[in-house]
Amino acid sequence: MMNTDSIALVENIQSKFEYFKQQKQFYNIAKLLTYSLKVNSRQYNQQIFGYIPKIFREIELNKASRNIERKDIYIGEPVVYKIYFPEGKQLYNFPFFYIFCYLKNPSDQLNVYFQSANQKYKNLRPENYNLNQEKIGFEGCLSAFANDDISVISISDPGHFIPDITSSYYVGSSEINFVKLIGEIVENIGKLSGISANNTLLFGSSAGTFGALLSSTYFKQKVNVLAVNSQISIQYRANLMNFCFGFNKPKKLLEQFGEQISCTYRFQQEINSVPNIYILANINDRLYQRNFDFYQMYVSRFTKKGSDNQSVFDSYYGIDGHGRPEISSLKAKIRIAREVLTMRSIID
Repeated sequence: MMNTDSIALVENIQSKFEYFKQQKQFYNIAKLLTYSLKVNSRQYNQQIFGYIPKIFREIELNKASRNIERKDIYIGEPVVYKIYFPEGKQLYNFPFFYIFCYLKNPSDQLNVYFQSANQKYKNLRPENYNLNQEKIGFEGCLSAFANDDISVISISDPGHFIPDITSSYYVGSSEINFVKLIGEIVENIGKLSGISANNTLLFGSSAGTFGALLSSTYFKQKVNVLAVNSQISIQYRANLMNFCFGFNKPKKLLEQFGEQISCTYRFQQEINSVPNIYILANINDRLYQRNFDFYQMYVSRFTKKGSDNQSVFDSYYGIDGHGRPEISSLKAKIRIAREVLTMRSIID
């Protein structure tokens, strides 16, 4: 039960929130939310602010260009971009996807969260993929407010709304290379906002890491990746591949779409930018050996003397089946990965 001081605090925050919302002072709402997350429980913050992404601007980009321009960049206030796929194309019957973006002022560091499959979304339908439904979650959204100096981009996952194929959407389709599209958009946001790729950490777990690793290779400049228990290649998941590409023969898939379905394949090609990587693998999971095999391949190709690439392989004990580290440990790993990967490694 709340005491008198706690009640007064909540009422004061509620009053300020209603005023800022009425005045459309999104910068002040973000600051107020940051403060409230520090002093109030999740229950009371939910009561005060409701569905957080809907509080802020939703920017629907021009369907013809889909390009984020300088006028679309808001420093100091969160926005949600609604981005349409090029040339009227669709991915799994979705014509668009969302990005939650909070660029701090001042900030020269950027965390990009690639969302992975989440069990709570498995029973939702495609028509729920709309901010007005208040059912889309953005990984990293709340941490964007809790952290004082790091900007955040979070990519929503339309794949969450496809039963049994929830971890597929980074694969894209025969018409859309989704990870390439994401890489170009994120790099453009960073450029327009003055945040360099060198200070950008792409973060994901499971399928999210799959997207982060592949997108990193489409940046023009070196970027950093924290890969948590990644699905390194998925050409052998017959149902998924048949759904995405219309056939499921692994060799044929690699020949035609290897850059989209296999990190190992992609990293064996000539790529413009080789990322720094920190691979965090769950010892209890069947993906552990694949993560280690990928790391060994990366090291053999990209960490020779003078290449200036940083790479780390780390392990943790999680639950069986893609389990992440518990939240405090994961936050610590994100901090460590950023510190390690932004240092120069092999320079001579």
